[in-house]
Amino acid sequence: METKIQTLSLFNERVERLAQSALAKRMASPHYTIDYEKMMRREWIAADGLTEDAVDAFVCNVRLLVQDRDGFSIRCLTKDVYAQKSVPQDLRIRFCEQRKRWWEHMDQPSVLKHFKEDRNFTYGELFEVLMYGGLVHANRDKVDLFYKLTKQGAYSSLGCGASFLVSLQMFLNVVREIRDINAELLSHWEC
Repeated sequence: METKIQTLSLFNERVERLAQSALAKRMASPHYTIDYEKMMRREWIAADGLTEDAVDAFVCNVRLLVQDRDGFSIRCLTKDVYAQKSVPQDLRIRFCEQRKRWWEHMDQPSVLKHFKEDRNFTYGELFEVLMYGGLVHANRDKVDLFYKLTKQGAYSSLGCGASFLVSLQMFLNVVREIRDINAELLSHWEC
């Protein structure tokens, strides 16, 4: 039980770091104005009040919540905590609903047209390429597409940057809900 409590606590602490980040605070008022000079310099993060440093700090914390290595990712919570019989059914259902909400978002088409196919990129494809093609990793199979997406001036600023912010906002909303469900579970186990 102690390991499960630590897993939930680590997850919740990381979500709190996300929620207090500069990017989360800026996303709280998502009325962005594009900085023309940044866009002309081919910066893909060209909205007012956003910096690459703020995005980098945010996605490094996101990485901890989606990758299993540290033992408190969403997937780890699924198999190590919420699959346990000691978890009340209503909390398990609410947790699963949040995971489903995230995956449904990832399957939706973004506003960004695909380079080679007659369709738009999904939010999930963009998330994977941006996260693992340059922001937190440089996976060889994603690096070229990362640079194509992020170095196209207005296309990158208006399409790629905006679509990525939509996904980061959705992710933050989902993990905040999961944090609250985790807190209820921790309270239940303390009784």
